[in-house]
Amino acid sequence: MPISGFFSKLFNSVPSGDLASPGRLNASLAEGIKDQDVLVRAISIELAGKVKDTSLVPLLIEALKDPFHVIRQKAAQTLGHIGSRKALPALIEAIEDPSDEVRVTVAGVLGYIKDKTAVPALIAALSDKNPHARMKAAISLGYLCDPKAIEPLAKTMKDENELVRKYACAALGNFGRKAVPALLEAMKEEKMREYVSESLMKIK
Repeated sequence: MPISGFFSKLFNSVPSGDLASPGRLNASLAEGIKDQDVLVRAISIELAGKVKDTSLVPLLIEALKDPFHVIRQKAAQTLGHIGSRKALPALIEAIEDPSDEVRVTVAGVLGYIKDKTAVPALIAALSDKNPHARMKAAISLGYLCDPKAIEPLAKTMKDENELVRKYACAALGNFGRKAVPALLEAMKEEKMREYVSESLMKIK
């Protein structure tokens, strides 16, 4: 569908321009997510993130396999906004996507959904070749606070990338007293002392 035709159909489906209206709007977005035009798919997926209708989740899961990495990335982002646990298996699989951008997005999204099923995949992502993916994985593990992540995060505090080290340390600050031994060990490294001090101050 030409992009102009898509917008015309979309706005005709929305009474008084209210993007929160159900029914016809969601039907138009569902069609758009499946459209042959990559721009139509991209816009539809973004709008689906604003509507947050769970009926669109199956189509968004399918979009995680789109040939265009930008569509896969937007689909992951939108699934994070919706927060549906039904998408977890597909997102966990997508954390191994060949695209750096997709992996970075998925590593962050798995923290938003806050389901510990994602912990093993996020721990594995701490070894991703892309430092931004490692950083996002560390942040997400800090949200989930599963004790199994303490040791991997402690090792990540020795990462070659400073931001990755910083966020791994910050994540451990969310684990409470269980993380104190790992943080004190990291204190031996001069370059980590400031970050460790900040994390220890969060622990009561």
